[in-house]
Amino acid sequence: MTMRYSQRALVSALFLGFAWTSAAQSDNTGGGKGGLSAADTVFIENAAKDGMAEVQMGQMAISKSSDDQVKQLAQHIVDDHTKANVALKTLAESKKVSFPSNTANDAQKQSDGLKATKGTSFDQAWSKAMVKDHQDAIKMFTDEGKQTKDTDIQQFVKTTLPTLKSHLESAQKLAAVPDARDKAMDQATKSMSSTMDNTPASVSTAKASAAIPVPAPTAATGAKH
Repeated sequence: MTMRYSQRALVSALFLGFAWTSAAQSDNTGGGKGGLSAADTVFIENAAKDGMAEVQMGQMAISKSSDDQVKQLAQHIVDDHTKANVALKTLAESKKVSFPSNTANDAQKQSDGLKATKGTSFDQAWSKAMVKDHQDAIKMFTDEGKQTKDTDIQQFVKTTLPTLKSHLESAQKLAAVPDARDKAMDQATKSMSSTMDNTPASVSTAKASAAIPVPAPTAATGAKH
């Protein structure tokens, strides 16, 4: 009797231990696919959409811009993000995560808005968009690198972050060019206005008088006898 009770108690303990272990493992993965946490799955999906959007933005700049520096950065963005997208797709497949086929709605709206601009207006708007996009991407990758426990994702983040930072630095330089030019023009205008305001009235009068031609004296029309 006692032996049977002990056997039953042992079986129950083993069953409960197995159930607890399974639940703990489920909690650790957050219900994600392929053993990933939910946050890891969301990161892969968002990074894929952002990567495809950057390729589209780069291709647009290559087609629309006439600025050599803009075209050069755009080509780097297309090449680098295409390579990263391939690596991310391989990673997603290995983790049983569906790889999206379209960009996010916000990215599409941004692209549509830029299509309506041209010339220097396009270059400025595109450069500023690249700054914002890469700032957001760097934050997303940095946060993922801190929270993920998956070594493959950690390696992908470590490999991709330097490229994103390089793109951001180049985009910031391009975006700063028109701003610096406008600031210089504003400063020059203010300096000229200040100089004119501080010019003494006597000097201004003298300059004005000197600028007015004085008529030459006329010869006598007749002589006295």
